[in-house]
Amino acid sequence: MGEIFKKENILKITVIAGLAGIVLIFCSDFFGGREKEDTFAEVSENETYTVEEYRQGLCDELGNMLASIEGVGRTKIMLTIDGTVRNIYATDNDIQQRETSSDKQSNEKQSCIVIRQNDGSEKALTIGQLMPKIKGVLVVCEGGDKEEVCIKVTEAVSAALDVTKSHICVSKLGN
Repeated sequence: MGEIFKKENILKITVIAGLAGIVLIFCSDFFGGREKEDTFAEVSENETYTVEEYRQGLCDELGNMLASIEGVGRTKIMLTIDGTVRNIYATDNDIQQRETSSDKQSNEKQSCIVIRQNDGSEKALTIGQLMPKIKGVLVVCEGGDKEEVCIKVTEAVSAALDVTKSHICVSKLGN
């Protein structure tokens, strides 16, 4: 038992354990690493929205909520949107500093992180999206001729979409 813990044997065991660890790291790239990258890329693609999808989703959800307010009835909604959906990309910052006898200089270089797809193409890694700002809302509903309903609808829309009340119009739904 004492021979196992001699300096020479401990060094051999450490080297063998280190090599085994390196082999396991390389094996993990072959057996599991690629699946995680592809899954992340697929999630990013599925979570992207167009302006029209964003606008339509808001209209549908807002219409359902407003229709559940007493006196509102059936609704039709139109949203005015300013801008487009903007993707936020993962970046890598590289800061280089040079020091001279008189002063320090630093240069910062920023580049997008790119993912290589299975087909060999490359795509920038999207980490989020900024949705466009809502400029105005038109709500046409059955109860739009009643002042109390108009007030409730205006307050609900203002709270839900963070739009000032002056940019919300509520009208009665025609036949």
